Amino acid sequence: MNEAIRLVLSKELIILDGDGTLYIGSKPLPGAREFIRFLDEHGKRFVVMTNNSSFSKEHHIRRLSRILRRRFSLNEVLVSTEAAIEYLRELGVRRVYALGTPEFIQDLIRSGITHDPGNPEVVLIAFDKTLTYGKLVRAVRHIMSGVPYIVVNPDVLCPTDRGYIPDAGSIWALIRAATGKEPVAVTGKPSSLFLNYMLRKLNVKPSDSVIIGDRLYTDIAMANENDIDSILVLTGETRAEDLVNSRYKPTLVVNTLIDILK
Repeated sequence: MNEAIRLVLSKELIILDGDGTLYIGSKPLPGAREFIRFLDEHGKRFVVMTNNSSFSKEHHIRRLSRILRRRFSLNEVLVSTEAAIEYLRELGVRRVYALGTPEFIQDLIRSGITHDPGNPEVVLIAFDKTLTYGKLVRAVRHIMSGVPYIVVNPDVLCPTDRGYIPDAGSIWALIRAATGKEPVAVTGKPSSLFLNYMLRKLNVKPSDSVIIGDRLYTDIAMANENDIDSILVLTGETRAEDLVNSRYKPTLVVNTLIDILK
């Protein structure tokens, strides 16, 4: 039994990233199906914790079920959108203007938050695959007039079947350059807002968890900043050489999920 599998079996909850860890686009990554099957066979609780705010939770569940050939429950998938909604509720915000996909905006509306392009209390920056120049102009004008903004997830790139595409972090960079202003919060990984929301929801302690992901500045950063063990997989954005100068250090590094099972 290798060190990685011992670490996984010693924890109550396995926190898995989605894009770049379990799948890319519509295809499973090496060992993804086998690893999920292993967790099921050993009765291990796990959750797929994704920063991809372009899809609704229901879309993510359908997508995971299709790619990994297993049905996923509502408590086995958590999306950065949920943490953003929870944070807005804590602030008492009811009206927002969002740079987000129709699915993202529908999630807001279903949660009781009004999408108000004309008079928002907060601007939300999400992974908007339907972004237009007009939407950017409206967001910049609101922020320049004093409306605070929140970034739903900081990922710069998202892996797809045909290569990387700009994610919410790239949109955030544009907004920051145009306005000269910083967000009041970033609610997705590596934010403790997302982590604490998940741990409360599942009633698990940080020390009883392990995070498995492919990004140093989201997955491993969240682990480091909250004293959680972590396993970095090299199937997504991070390359082995990136570890040399990174401030974030995983507990263990594997090439793919299948290596955990060896």
